[in-house]
Amino acid sequence: PPGVTGAQFGLVFEFYRFDGSFLSIVQDLPEAALQGLTRDHFISLRLVADREHQSEIYARLNVQHGPNTDQLVRQVAMKGQHGLAEFDLAYSDVNEKRLEKAWIDLIFEGPEMNRIAVWDMVLTRAPRADL
Repeated sequence: PPGVTGAQFGLVFEFYRFDGSFLSIVQDLPEAALQGLTRDHFISLRLVADREHQSEIYARLNVQHGPNTDQLVRQVAMKGQHGLAEFDLAYSDVNEKRLEKAWIDLIFEGPEMNRIAVWDMVLTRAPRADL
């Protein structure tokens, strides 16, 4: 991809007729991502993507704990090809002792007559700063 370093492969969608209002793709997080995860962490999603026409991109972090699933939704702030969304688990009701699985939904609003290419997506987690 032009202007993107490091990405050898991408996921490219070309839409013509699209009857829905959004497209969602899902990426499961590995089990290791849940080890030691607490409500004192935040998770950052960094995205490298091209869009033929401007469209909103949202990221939804889903964390399943026991029979419950907490969902945190953020708009991906795009600057050119680079996007960022951050999730602060302090604002969730996640039960740290019952973590089972987590996944990210990337949600593309109104993809009709558009070409969207996702070149890279990186998730990181870090502890919140003590104030």
